[in-house]
Amino acid sequence: MRRKNRKWVAIAVVVYLFVMWSAYRWAISQRIPEGNIFVRIEREAIRRNAEERARAAQEQAPPPPSGETRLSAAGPAFVAARYDATHVVFMVATDTESRFSNSPLSRPSGSPTRISAPPTPAAPLAGLDELWEPDSHSLHFFPEIVQKTLPGERWNLNVSANITIPVVIDRVVIAPIGCSLALGFLASVPPEHEAEFTAPSSEYFVVRRAAVEPANPPLVAHIGELPEWKTSPAIAKQIEELLNARMKEELAKIDARLLANAASPGATSAAVPVGDARPRLKEWLHADQGLARGEGVLDYDIRAFRLTPDGVPRLFVRARWKLADATVFLMTVWFKADLFKSAGSPANPPTELLSADPSWARALRDGQAPVSLGDRLDFQTILNEFDADRDGWAELLVHSYEAQSSQIASTAIAPYLYTDKGLVPLKSPLRRDAQSPESCLDP
Repeated sequence: MRRKNRKWVAIAVVVYLFVMWSAYRWAISQRIPEGNIFVRIEREAIRRNAEERARAAQEQAPPPPSGETRLSAAGPAFVAARYDATHVVFMVATDTESRFSNSPLSRPSGSPTRISAPPTPAAPLAGLDELWEPDSHSLHFFPEIVQKTLPGERWNLNVSANITIPVVIDRVVIAPIGCSLALGFLASVPPEHEAEFTAPSSEYFVVRRAAVEPANPPLVAHIGELPEWKTSPAIAKQIEELLNARMKEELAKIDARLLANAASPGATSAAVPVGDARPRLKEWLHADQGLARGEGVLDYDIRAFRLTPDGVPRLFVRARWKLADATVFLMTVWFKADLFKSAGSPANPPTELLSADPSWARALRDGQAPVSLGDRLDFQTILNEFDADRDGWAELLVHSYEAQSSQIASTAIAPYLYTDKGLVPLKSPLRRDAQSPESCLDP
């Protein structure tokens, strides 16, 4: 470097250092509400580290127990039916063998013994009034749950929302259910609990091998039906308007699916009744156009329940629409009925539609429903209400007609967890069909 340029280089370095020092002094002198820029950078780094640690801890920690997890932890909930004044019967394995197969469960060499039925059969919807006791030679053919459940073992029976009692296993039993055989147990109620067992009017219960873990803290809620509930004319009118609106909404979805599947071979051959005719796709679409125009005749019934921690009644509605005196649409709907809201305010209505199930209407159009479906408003029925985990949300025992075929009426009794978004099915429903024994035999 030339000697004469050194002076200018030195001046440039001094100026650069002076500028940097001035910038630093200016930066630290700034009075930002959150602190100067260096403090902000430090705080941002601390915040990001805290968020990352919290996120990692949340991913590692198990989710808080919900009502469904508490019920599942206790094992499967089996449907139990009253057999007589001191006994219940429940099936743990259904559809195990054909009713007329040559298996150790049903052939004469198995030597099953008929159990005397009570004079007045109870719980007719369960169809468990005909019971047989297998001999000891058949034990090794049974499912594991049957082999490992011994006489004298105690299970937990939910009798009602507030009553849970033990029942003692008496013996293994075989029950014909439609064209198949089911395996389960006959259990007796201890003498000290007989009064609790006979007090409720219900004949259908839920039984578990283990007790359900209660919520912490347990919530005292008055779960059950409100038999004295009366629907005012104003609320009834609003419910009918909401039912018709929801029917048309669901109908549009069903018809869109029918049209999308119109090219399939079975789409035009499914026979379903309207009047005396059994129409195909075009006839169903024509009938649905009438429903959409409001030509259907609506019939429904309402049952009120207290099922939630807020104590506000929930209304269970079974609705049916007819054309030409034939059922063309079936649907169950849940409403929330808040009596504290003004019945005359459209912006604050007293009833709110929570969820709907139009599966029976789909079954009619798919030809998977018997002709008698919809003759009465009994296609779904609530049989009992429980709160086994004491969290204020009810479990319901529900009897339903299922879609199977146009000739066979299949039914199921199943436990559900109630939510305002719809019923959540629990495990182990009790299914059976209404076929006569003669129809189970091959021609």
